[in-house]
Amino acid sequence: MMAAATVIEKLYGTIYATDWVYHNPLFIILWAVAAISGVVMLIQRRTIRKAATFMLHISLVLILAGALTTMLTGRQGMMHLRLDQPTDEWASDQGFRQKLPFTLSLTDFTIHYYAGSKAPSDYSSTVVLSDNGASSTHVISMNNILRYRGYRFYQADYDQDHEGSFLSVSHDPWGVTITYIGYAMLLLSMLSFFVQKESGFRRALSNIRQRYKVIIILALSALGSAQARAAQTLPPAIPDSVAQQFEQLYIYYNDRIAPLQTMARDYSLKAYGKNGYEGYSATQVITGWLFFYDWWNVVPFKLKAKETGTSVQAEKESVRMEVATGQAFRIFPLRIDPRTGQTVPAGGQIVWFGPDDPLPDNLEYDTWVFIRRSLDYIHDEIRDRNWADVTRTVRAIRSYQVKTAAEVLPTDRRFRAEMIHNRIARPMIPFMASLTIGIVLFVIGGLLMARRRDFPVAVKVMMQILTTALFLYLTLVLGLRWYISGHAPLAGSYSVMMLMAWLVSIAMTALRRSLPIIQPMGFILAGFTMLVASLASSNPQITHLMPVLQSPLLSLHVLCMMVSYTLFGLVALTGIMGLIQRNEDTARMLRDVNLTILYPAVFILTTGTFLGAVWANVSWGSYWSWDPKETWALITMLVYSAMLHGSVVSRFNNPRFFHLYSVLAFLTVLITYFGVNLILGGMHAYA
Repeated sequence: MMAAATVIEKLYGTIYATDWVYHNPLFIILWAVAAISGVVMLIQRRTIRKAATFMLHISLVLILAGALTTMLTGRQGMMHLRLDQPTDEWASDQGFRQKLPFTLSLTDFTIHYYAGSKAPSDYSSTVVLSDNGASSTHVISMNNILRYRGYRFYQADYDQDHEGSFLSVSHDPWGVTITYIGYAMLLLSMLSFFVQKESGFRRALSNIRQRYKVIIILALSALGSAQARAAQTLPPAIPDSVAQQFEQLYIYYNDRIAPLQTMARDYSLKAYGKNGYEGYSATQVITGWLFFYDWWNVVPFKLKAKETGTSVQAEKESVRMEVATGQAFRIFPLRIDPRTGQTVPAGGQIVWFGPDDPLPDNLEYDTWVFIRRSLDYIHDEIRDRNWADVTRTVRAIRSYQVKTAAEVLPTDRRFRAEMIHNRIARPMIPFMASLTIGIVLFVIGGLLMARRRDFPVAVKVMMQILTTALFLYLTLVLGLRWYISGHAPLAGSYSVMMLMAWLVSIAMTALRRSLPIIQPMGFILAGFTMLVASLASSNPQITHLMPVLQSPLLSLHVLCMMVSYTLFGLVALTGIMGLIQRNEDTARMLRDVNLTILYPAVFILTTGTFLGAVWANVSWGSYWSWDPKETWALITMLVYSAMLHGSVVSRFNNPRFFHLYSVLAFLTVLITYFGVNLILGGMHAYA
């Protein structure tokens, strides 16, 4: 029903899915039947003797009870405040007018911006709360809520004139309390489970220790052939040494200040699918668009097989035209009074302009000429191949940038870090090498596993060297992104995929002794995740974090989800290995291996899912909204939890069935991450 509901929501809308599935009495009854039958089974099997197992299952029942309480007694809605107009009215989600037992009055609303940009970093409403003659002042902002007498108020929206604010209102004291108690009990019981005697995890781990070691022999054979490209006439471009001077310029791009090289890289990837063109750097490409447009205009774009429509061609052409017309070159900062729109000698707001943008009326003539004519002058000098004057003018622009906007520019160290990141961030070579190594090892390992042969020492060392190199590369990329953006790289397809590959590299090192098969599987999984990251890198890379995402709970939530997805990927690969094994004893041993991975994987997924619920409750007042991503995360948790119940469902004790199920179960992970993002949509969907 949950899976069907996500499709219904896509086709007919959220209200339809809510009415026909999520709030359908049948749906609620099914949850109740599951909870009651689960409790009966716990009693029949005398599970109370195993405290951790018993408490884990009871906590799930408690969470369901909290959800039911929220649905029956909780109220949510919206409250609109205008400056200095006290009110106690708010509208519920059902459209009914509600009264608060106190009043709120908005005294100030402020939008906070990232330094030197127009990207909001936070929204805050200052309100005065009055109750029976007593009053107090509170600031409500993203991830900073107001709690009073069972009500919670969240910053939701604002009026365009900045003199009004919308607050989400939630009144659910009992449901949230019961649910949070369930979350706490669940976390405690999952931690206790690993030290509980006779747990399924400890039994599987014991079985592995009693069996022989699984060893595979490393054999790499990579044959490469390179074909010379047919000679062709390339469009003209500025020398690389001059292009490097352009790369030193700051540019206002993607709502932040970045090296011009960053914009060049992104535009080149959009147009040609790579960071450059036929030996030209990305900066040579975009300066070619700007200064040699007639030659570059006939260079064909790279189109994927599915990109056959004229709209895709038009989109790529618009990117080139943004550069060719100078619109993309917002490289001239001015100090602007936001009230008058005129320049000021000091203070004010730093605003970045392109050479053809409308400029303030009171701008000094020399500065006006400098902004309007600098790129034209460079163009003239390029025609004369006067590279010294071109370089001198580019350096003059950078000096002007530093003099005008020094306090909002990124530090030199951060600037250099971003340029290094731009050169190494697209993992084309690493993903191809990782896939090649992993596939070769995986195939040979499957053929030789039955022979029970051990690794030569030199091969073990070489495998660990390759794993370490992969780990260091991924650590460098993620570390640079963190340093450049100022927040953990946990949002967006590229960052999440690179994080998953990084977690795989850690698992490859941590488990290499107890689970040697982890390294070939790890190379394959890391290769695929880096492949997806490489495809995602054709879109703009580093952006400011949305205000609602600036919560430490986000980092913990995403990290837990990615760790669990990584472990499920390893389980699926081990399942494939188990299916191709003819030796029954080896297949059974691989089942025990998978169980030792599954227990922490399911528990980490569960923790991540409920951390996300707490984060949602803190950010916008609802810990569960039946969003497609939430729903499929719950489906994934239930599907994989079934595999841990071999004592109840005897089919899971059959190694072949277990391995087949583990492979098919990974489809839920793929739908949760990719299917929701690309097809189903919702609040959590991102490209």
